[in-house]
Amino acid sequence: MRKGVNPNNHKTINAKSISHRVIIPVYIPNFEGYFKDSLNVFKVCVESLLKTINSDTVISIISNASCKEVNNYIYSLKQDNKIDRAIFNKENVGKMNAIIAETRASFEKFITYSDADVFFDKGWLKQTYTMFKNVPNAGFISMNPTPQNYGYSESTLLSNLNILFFQNKKTEEVCSRKDLIHFHKSIGKPEEFTVQMLESKILTLENHNYIMGAGHFCCTIKKTPTLNFVPMENSNKFASGGSEALYLDIPFNKTGLLKLSSPKSYVWHMGNVLEKDWTLTKLDEISTFKEDDFSFDSLPSAKANLILRIIPYRIRLKIIGFLKKVKFIKLK
Repeated sequence: MRKGVNPNNHKTINAKSISHRVIIPVYIPNFEGYFKDSLNVFKVCVESLLKTINSDTVISIISNASCKEVNNYIYSLKQDNKIDRAIFNKENVGKMNAIIAETRASFEKFITYSDADVFFDKGWLKQTYTMFKNVPNAGFISMNPTPQNYGYSESTLLSNLNILFFQNKKTEEVCSRKDLIHFHKSIGKPEEFTVQMLESKILTLENHNYIMGAGHFCCTIKKTPTLNFVPMENSNKFASGGSEALYLDIPFNKTGLLKLSSPKSYVWHMGNVLEKDWTLTKLDEISTFKEDDFSFDSLPSAKANLILRIIPYRIRLKIIGFLKKVKFIKLK
């Protein structure tokens, strides 16, 4: 039975005009073996993020059945109003299920996905904004250089056929050697791997040294175009296992927008063991940093070029596959 009138019925909401959200899923079940140093790494990740964002950015952290100590830390961040949303999953629902659910629940037009072991350097937010501003038909941007990462970038390649045929550059002309060595070391690659990559070819946009292709350990997307192609059913993968491709890479590739990465590192992959000297130096460098006030809402809407709007996605894949097979596209 209802008595009276709900006093909130005619109230209006003073909604904040926020246009960018960072979503970080974290799974730290204990502090043994692989996870021994993970909470320390995660705390540095959050600290660096809080120091390098502006008022147009809010943060969601998703605990995928992490242990009590980790959940207490996340709860304290919410209590101190340092993050906007804290989600605690009783069971690990899988990385992609967690972040896609939070993406669908968010109002912001731009979403940054980040692993829990990322160090956010000063200027990463402004560089992301600037790349979207300079390339209106971009829709997926990584702040870490990823040469030759052309997987699921067929739409990007097809939008720039003249560059594919005539304007390849050497990686060393574009990317910072130091940045690449640090990144490859963090994922267990030897320095020889970096040297070989620096000597190979790379594809960049015509008017910018923005690299075609990108990884997704930390990336920013235009939300709505990508969600239009994300499967409605849940992923059955615990962590990776191809789930990033199915729920992020392929849906984005279908949008026809460009997938790009920065020629230098503005975010750093730390891994599961904290390098204390490096970390202290980097934290000191951002200790007094204050990002400019700007809004992603001011960026123009993105639309794929006419060719990609006409050509069906499957045909795009076949065209690029054919060009690679007959070696019209030379990437080495």
